[in-house]
Amino acid sequence: MSKVTNSLIDHDYDGIQEYDNDLPGWWKGLFLITILIAVVYVSYYHLSGNLQDVEYQKEMGTYVEADAGRGPLTEYVSPYASKGEMTPALRAELNKILDAPFSEQLQRTMAKADPEQLAKLKAAFPEVTGDYVASDISTPPTEVETKPAKAVSKDKGLLSDETNLAAGSKIWNTQCFVCHLNDGGGSIGPNMTDNYWIHGGDYASIVDLIKVGVPAKGMIPWQGTLSAEQINQVASFIKLKLVGSTPAVPKAPQGDLYEG
Repeated sequence: MSKVTNSLIDHDYDGIQEYDNDLPGWWKGLFLITILIAVVYVSYYHLSGNLQDVEYQKEMGTYVEADAGRGPLTEYVSPYASKGEMTPALRAELNKILDAPFSEQLQRTMAKADPEQLAKLKAAFPEVTGDYVASDISTPPTEVETKPAKAVSKDKGLLSDETNLAAGSKIWNTQCFVCHLNDGGGSIGPNMTDNYWIHGGDYASIVDLIKVGVPAKGMIPWQGTLSAEQINQVASFIKLKLVGSTPAVPKAPQGDLYEG
């Protein structure tokens, strides 16, 4: 028997007759498309790919590989957040942060602070922020600031021998050139050959900036990749070899003039 469409069907319920109206072709076509999309989505994201939370953690650098027993349809649970409890992995990360010297913690804070917050930090910790100036902040002189400053060299620890400078040059040309170019003229990152600095141009500030980076502007912390000696070597190379040199295409100055 052929299918009856677009006509009344020969039965009724309480006097109500049913009209057999076939669904439009475009509607059925869209329904089939949604089924195909669902098959692709489940296959890619649940069986072979990653859901949004995992993609976000990978982008932020907080992703840790799940246990080997995890199945393809089992929800990923980061060891940093397991059932609301502090996991060993999270505790280890917190200990690394909390065990860091106060100067490094302060530098991390300064890298994310706005001008008003920076001014408060400078007023609250003048003896520390004196060596870790992140920008030129105009603040009223405080009682501590009016005291005679200690004669402490901001270039203390600078490595001037050729062996260390050669090592610093090698690190620069394998790690730093991507954002600053080999000649230091600047690309994604700022020009490193002039005396204009965004986060302080003294040696101590450069060392700490390399350590903690500026994640908000795309510069990663290098203290997890480079050793303390390597950071000092590349910072010394910047101060003694790049600053004052003439790059091929120098980027326009950024930040404040450092006259130390």
